[in-house]
Amino acid sequence: YVHADTLKLFTYNIDTDSVYRVVHGYPHVKAYRPDVQAVCDSMVFCSLDSCLTLYRDPVAWSGERQILGEQMKIYMNDSTVRQAQVIEQALSVEKVDDDNHYNQVSSRLMDAFFVDGAVRRVVATGNVKTIFYPQDSKDSSLTGLNYLETDTLRMFMTPQRQLERIWTSRASGTMYPITQIPPQKYRLEEFAWFEELRPTAPDDVFL
Repeated sequence: YVHADTLKLFTYNIDTDSVYRVVHGYPHVKAYRPDVQAVCDSMVFCSLDSCLTLYRDPVAWSGERQILGEQMKIYMNDSTVRQAQVIEQALSVEKVDDDNHYNQVSSRLMDAFFVDGAVRRVVATGNVKTIFYPQDSKDSSLTGLNYLETDTLRMFMTPQRQLERIWTSRASGTMYPITQIPPQKYRLEEFAWFEELRPTAPDDVFL
């Protein structure tokens, strides 16, 4: 489900086997599907490469994870999302619990790879900063806050969207016990959370 003030459909090579379509939407774009939701100023979808490009402050959500940046490209296989690429000022925020703890990653470029509608791998490159909350394996309680700076970061998630492992190039960081986190360390400077903008049902694209 997609809504915008203006939608235009262009069809090319209509009388050949190479027919493809391009959809333009602008401004005030909202999109909803069960696995991914998004808002932005304008969008272009091309059936030739199954790529949806979101322009001007795009924000997208999948599960408890929010990603945003200056521009976003979403690639699809048939009807399923396989990859989302965030270009410039990329930020990924994942809500960890109801006490406003968030795992956060900011970078210049970010690629998120999906399997069966869930983010399974994230690769962040360029000026990477992260905040992660390690969890106790027995009861999932938060044990601390891990702040990290690096140039390249790879995160791997389980099918249940839980963080499985992290790989980084040379990095520097600090680990804070959960009871000793300085107030200014809970959020990256780039932190933003736009839950109020998220379409949660098909009819929300009209709001």
